Amino acid sequence: MSSDVDARVEDAPTGTPTAHRVSLWLLGAVLALGLLTVALVGLLREQMVLNWAEGHRQAREIVAQRGLDYLMDERPIAVPQFFAVSAVLYLTVASLVGVLAMFYANGHHWARVCLTVLLVMTVIATGSGLRVEPPLTFSVLSVLGIVLVVALLVAMWHPRTTDHLRATRARVDSGAV
Repeated sequence: MSSDVDARVEDAPTGTPTAHRVSLWLLGAVLALGLLTVALVGLLREQMVLNWAEGHRQAREIVAQRGLDYLMDERPIAVPQFFAVSAVLYLTVASLVGVLAMFYANGHHWARVCLTVLLVMTVIATGSGLRVEPPLTFSVLSVLGIVLVVALLVAMWHPRTTDHLRATRARVDSGAV
């Protein structure tokens, strides 16, 4: 009983459960971590290309014979453009998350479902990326990202968040909002 009273007092200022607010903060943290990752892809370009070259026979031979600068500057073979790809992917996903987050923040259950699917797909893609042994910096950021997403999903699907979304839907259905 006292925990229910404490929870109501805790949630009273905004009417939004703590779990819902925490999930929105964690969503922002996931987006910030993604932005940091994209910035590091640009800053650590040489390390990214060198890591890629180690797994690519022809690129590995070119680096061994002529050096990494030759591979990156002269491009005797196609070198992946990691920054361009990561920046476009980030902008696309972050835009979608931003729109869905606005609906979720205003109590729409369907947006929570869409965000969940998007976040689970992101975790799967991140886990797949870890299998190719990226540079240590990106491995650490990937694991941190997975942990943040798991925490986010727990907060998004917390019973108090679910109750809040149901109550919001009921207020909208009754015409109160």
